[in-house]
Amino acid sequence: MMSSQPTTQPQMYETILNPYPRSHVMVPGSQQPVSFIHLGNQAQSGQPPFFGSPGIITNSQQGPVNTQVVNPATGTETTNFREDAKILGAIQIMIGLMHIGFGIILGFMNVVYGQVLGFASFALISGYPFWGGISFITTGTLSILASKKLSPSLIKSSLGMNIVSTFFAFIGVILLLVDVSINGLPNQDYWAVLSGKGIAAMLIIFSLLEFCTNCTTAYFAKQAITKTNRPVLVIPNMYEASPLEAGFS
Repeated sequence: MMSSQPTTQPQMYETILNPYPRSHVMVPGSQQPVSFIHLGNQAQSGQPPFFGSPGIITNSQQGPVNTQVVNPATGTETTNFREDAKILGAIQIMIGLMHIGFGIILGFMNVVYGQVLGFASFALISGYPFWGGISFITTGTLSILASKKLSPSLIKSSLGMNIVSTFFAFIGVILLLVDVSINGLPNQDYWAVLSGKGIAAMLIIFSLLEFCTNCTTAYFAKQAITKTNRPVLVIPNMYEASPLEAGFS
């Protein structure tokens, strides 16, 4: 029978009851429960607390404990962003190059020959094929860099540029639809109008594809950002026997 009177042992161990419900999740091959902690709280304490029997947290000095930090909440989102952002970023760069190339060709069809008018394009006058193409290339480059380095600042920059490029693509679709509807007058060159409408239709398709690509990339970037602040799972790999537990055994 153990006495409740204080002893004069050289080392004292303080035992604090855990107010939280007992966890039934156990590490395979170990007698310690798996615990969820926040990294900020662990950094303030100076050393990780020792997890003894279920429901009891012992603050006694223990030997070195090897822990494995696992964040199950961020693994899937980070993997999705890493894999998909590279492909989507390459598509965005190709769409941007297509916009610049078709914009240059569209400029030659806007030339007036005498009394014959060329293809009138509000999208070309506003410069959408060029500033839109540069925006799409920049967005794709940031998406690829963010997927490689997984830096929080790069992921946030990629998210912001995808939102901006989505807005640009929406404006471009409206301008190109106006170009298709206003052309076809009798004093316009037939072949210029026919070719211009074909190029405008191609740019509409690429703009819609860019719109969908930006929305998808922004979704994965948002998921990768919001899931990084969740608690992590700390799994002790090995531990030394507590002197307190040896006294009770």
